[in-house]
Amino acid sequence: MQPGVAAIGLCSWDRFIVTDAYPGPGEYAIVRQQLEQAGGTTANTCAALATVGVPVLFASYVGADEAGERLIQSLRVTGCDVRYVKQRTGGRSDTGVIVVSGSGVERDRTIYWIQGEKPLLGDWLPIDELLDHEWLLIDVDDVRLRAFLLDLPAHRSPRTRLVGTMTYLVEAPAVGWQHALRHEYMCGNERELRILTGAPSFEAAVEHAQREMVGNACRALFISRGSGGSVAIRQRTSTVAPAFQVEVVDTTGAGDGFAAGCLWGLVDRLDDGAILARGNACGGLVCRALGARTALGTRTEALALIAARAGAA
Repeated sequence: MQPGVAAIGLCSWDRFIVTDAYPGPGEYAIVRQQLEQAGGTTANTCAALATVGVPVLFASYVGADEAGERLIQSLRVTGCDVRYVKQRTGGRSDTGVIVVSGSGVERDRTIYWIQGEKPLLGDWLPIDELLDHEWLLIDVDDVRLRAFLLDLPAHRSPRTRLVGTMTYLVEAPAVGWQHALRHEYMCGNERELRILTGAPSFEAAVEHAQREMVGNACRALFISRGSGGSVAIRQRTSTVAPAFQVEVVDTTGAGDGFAAGCLWGLVDRLDDGAILARGNACGGLVCRALGARTALGTRTEALALIAARAGAA
């Protein structure tokens, strides 16, 4: 099988606006900083993987516009294989307007998603090439396309291991949770896990997940809790890893970085504690600057962060 990770999902061109405070109805806020940058959940994860040296083949659709060209080029620069990121004739690229407001622990984000081109059921996709990898990341928002992709390995490539994210599954919690359990590994955050399980607390969500994992394909859930660290949930065990201390400027893309770090650990066949450490390191390093790609952690930076903690222990 091909080395590294194959992925299918979304790209987006992001526009950031930074204000001191989010305005109320009828009020205004002075814009302190602006930034335009390539983004999108799956594309961010692929860029983070490539930055730490994991080979990545990415399949997606973008618009036949300037933003689409820039999205493809931004991924190519990181080292991603983008031959299957296609520009749809007459289409407009997915874009996001992200308002970052406040400061310190009160800093928050408001995201306006202007939907554009993305992979949909019925699109041509490089199925054979995707399944020729041991690890396939599925991060699509089309419920029917995800269901189609989840069915493929059993018929075409039983050796392919499916890794998913919870980002878009929360939009349809009932079917979303069933889809989550059909991936061998899932990455998400505490809020997403609680929505999908319908649990009143994180502890209840963990217990619910462990019960539901019995008899399903899912082997482990890697769940970020932000400054509270992360947890790896398996049927009978859970592993906790603390967050790394970094100066947080913007949390955009932190979850995508966490997913990339966990995938990196899976590719290297590490234990759950080491997988979470890589997830926390990659997710934390993203937060050092405005934008999801500005401060992507390199392999050296992530491993140094992990080694420093081990040395201090």
